Amino acid sequence: MITIKILIAFLLFLPSVVCAEEDSPLPGHSHKGDAFDEGPRQSASLIGKTGKVTIPITSTWSKAQAFFDQGLGQLHGFWYFEAERSFREIAAHDPNCAMAYWGMAMANWENTKRAKEFTLKATDLKEKVSPHELLYIDAHSKYFDYEAKNEKNANEVKKRNQKHINDYENIIHEFPEDLEARAILVCRIWQFSRKGLPIHSHEAVNAILDQIHAKDPMHPAHHFRIHLWDKAKASRALESAAKAGPSAPSIAHMWHMPGHIYSKLHRYQDSAWHQQASARIDHRWMLATRVLPDQIHNYAHNNEWLVRNWIHIGRTQDALAMAKTLIANPRHPKLNKITQRGRSAGYGRSRLINVLTKFELWDQALALAESPYLLENDLSLEHQRDRFQLIGTAHFGKGNKDGLSKTIAQFDALISQAEEKHQEAATKVQEKAAAEKKSKKDIEKAVKAAGKKAGSLISSLKKAKSGLETCLAILNKDLTKAREKFGDIKREKYALALIRLRLGDKKEALKLSEEATTTKAAGQVLPLASRIEVLHGLGKVEEARKAFEELRKISSSIDLSTPPFVRLTPIAASLGLPVDWKQPAIVPDDIGQRPELNTLGPIAWTPPNAPEFTLPDGNSKPVQLISFRKRPTILILYLGHACLHCAEQLQTFSEHQQKLEAAGLNVLCVSTDSVVELKKSLQAYVKDGESMPFTLLADPECKIFHKYNSYDDFEDQPLHGTFLIDTKGKVLWQDISADPFADPAFLQKEALRLIPLHQK
Repeated sequence: MITIKILIAFLLFLPSVVCAEEDSPLPGHSHKGDAFDEGPRQSASLIGKTGKVTIPITSTWSKAQAFFDQGLGQLHGFWYFEAERSFREIAAHDPNCAMAYWGMAMANWENTKRAKEFTLKATDLKEKVSPHELLYIDAHSKYFDYEAKNEKNANEVKKRNQKHINDYENIIHEFPEDLEARAILVCRIWQFSRKGLPIHSHEAVNAILDQIHAKDPMHPAHHFRIHLWDKAKASRALESAAKAGPSAPSIAHMWHMPGHIYSKLHRYQDSAWHQQASARIDHRWMLATRVLPDQIHNYAHNNEWLVRNWIHIGRTQDALAMAKTLIANPRHPKLNKITQRGRSAGYGRSRLINVLTKFELWDQALALAESPYLLENDLSLEHQRDRFQLIGTAHFGKGNKDGLSKTIAQFDALISQAEEKHQEAATKVQEKAAAEKKSKKDIEKAVKAAGKKAGSLISSLKKAKSGLETCLAILNKDLTKAREKFGDIKREKYALALIRLRLGDKKEALKLSEEATTTKAAGQVLPLASRIEVLHGLGKVEEARKAFEELRKISSSIDLSTPPFVRLTPIAASLGLPVDWKQPAIVPDDIGQRPELNTLGPIAWTPPNAPEFTLPDGNSKPVQLISFRKRPTILILYLGHACLHCAEQLQTFSEHQQKLEAAGLNVLCVSTDSVVELKKSLQAYVKDGESMPFTLLADPECKIFHKYNSYDDFEDQPLHGTFLIDTKGKVLWQDISADPFADPAFLQKEALRLIPLHQK
């Protein structure tokens, strides 16, 4: 086992740079401050079609205004990562451009720590700006200073938010022609309404948007009109739904937003079109820039919504494929953990279970439940509950009593684990409260609060078990027990209606099928399919015919090979309908201009190619990346023996080397060192009686760092990069950062998860 000797060997040859001033930034870190260590660090380009918007700014760089307007359009489209990139490009050419830093703060609106640092940069430069720019900078300076002092006080937060709104109203007062101040004002009014500051008049806010669109009918503020009316009266935003995408066609989120309106109006075909357009544009951009899926704001939300829309219109296989794609996206400790809300990992699992259950794909459900898509060793109890719920439901659907009984037994162990966690949490809180000499009443209150979440989990586990026991009673024809606990079965109303029909509970079946097709579920194919089955099964032929005609109106995308629709085949025949009873979709006349979907990009994320290279080792022998292709490879780009953190990273990976080897993983390291420096480091290991367990290659010109985007273009310095490359030469996972990635156990686990998911 390699020990601390590795660190010593690296430190023996530290160049004079290590002895620089103590406050010098570490290798890979920005010279401008901590906020610059995160976010995009590769240069921006003018991509076009991000919205016709502008705020005149002061800058010495000739292209500053163009990049600022691009960043502003990206802000309006919530494309925050790329907006920050645009503003960083300006600062790289003109460090004294105050509005570039204002833009960076705007791109980190919900990241107060970074936003405040950027705002301070802008404030330091406010003597160099126009009166118009100064109002924008001062508004943000006051907002983030106030937030830092009062962020935990709800009433103070409301006051701060209102003051910020007032500041934007003042910009409009001083500069009446400024459309962007109006757009940002509307956006903030909506955002603050989600944090306790209600919208007192939707009509008044809508009037501000009318002012904008009276002057520019294609201003991307259509985005904000959609948010304004989304939960109030969706039909008021239909015109904006048609214009939002075309107003900034390069921004995926601008195509996503109309889906909110169309979904609320039960126009799921139109909603699905927009979610798919958004997905394709995002995926095209990921392939071009090598960013990870969950680095893009609302990426996972858009794609899980697409799955839901496809479920609603019956596109079974497409919904299944997209759910699996979300699961197969790279996970990252900061970006995409399975426990994080709104990320690919959690959304993918829940949507996959939805698709398998709703479309009754029982054989696939049982197979996928034992695959890397749903089976992992350290899943939370919540995820284990959902997995066993799926397995039990599949066995019930197949009529497999033994399989269902075994699944029910699995819940006993889960319940025991949950009860143990409940007790541990209560004991820990009780001991802490007692040590703090709290009153008996306060201790009881603390214990109760600590056990609330665990208690809820225990309750859900017991109910899931009871629901499956009810399903088993149905298979055993114990109808009394089945009816007694029927409410514990976890299925949609339309599925429960069919189960009631199976039990002979005609009245309940009819009631549930009718409730399932109420206004809320209008436009969804599965509830209607169930309604047809129930009506036909009860001998209500004409009502079944009427329901079938309603289904045919929204049937253009239905996969007729899916079980719920296969069962409709004999019913269709009895009603005199053709075998293929689907009808083509009628394209509405209010959808605006739409591009061809297949021109926008791929429908799913696919790993980018790993750039090939040939570099010399410490003996000047050329080594090719392709020579490592027989096994998956962890590629580490490190900043030479001058970087202490890199030495620590290699030390950590060295200590884990045997486990990586056993897992079938190579490790290849590329350094910014020259061949001479690399050779000295390697000789130091040999002298110490050890040998470096990994191949080290020299890249002093940082050519490979550039190819892998492991380079800060703005400050002209290499960055730490760690990559997982499969045997097909695809980059399945990456971490590019100011600090080296130092969790080989996580990467090993992620490699073993990702590799089989991307073998095809």
